[in-house]
Amino acid sequence: MTTTGNRPSTEDYYRNERPGNRSVGQLMREITEDISSLIRKEIELAKQEVGESISIKAKGAVTIAIAGVFGLLALMFVLLALRDGLDTFLWQWVADLVTALVLLVCGGIGALIAKKKLQEPFKTELTKKTIKDDVQLAKSLSKRPGSAGSKTGV
Repeated sequence: MTTTGNRPSTEDYYRNERPGNRSVGQLMREITEDISSLIRKEIELAKQEVGESISIKAKGAVTIAIAGVFGLLALMFVLLALRDGLDTFLWQWVADLVTALVLLVCGGIGALIAKKKLQEPFKTELTKKTIKDDVQLAKSLSKRPGSAGSKTGV
């Protein structure tokens, strides 16, 4: 018998218990409690998965920020070297303009990459799977002869 904590699962109730042993009110109360418990657990699972996804993204953002600081320092020296190199055979203002354009292109590419990363959806596969399993179980229970949703058991 499958148990969750001290209680047998809903499926075990339907498999092992005869409906005649309990009143309709008791059965309805138990079903309501089970549905409420199921919904609470699904919400907890969804919160946990979203929290884990946010935590992973936050760690990635911190790593990107640290790498960005070092990249910015290196970029300053590269741009100074580029400007000085262009300044040897171009006017200084043209060398500065070319350097600024290179910087703008790099910034635009970085912004597009960051936008793509931030638009990725949260991963909640486990929540989706358990909800589908719950729906399948509810459908299979309602199709059994003698169940509340079955027309043959009336």
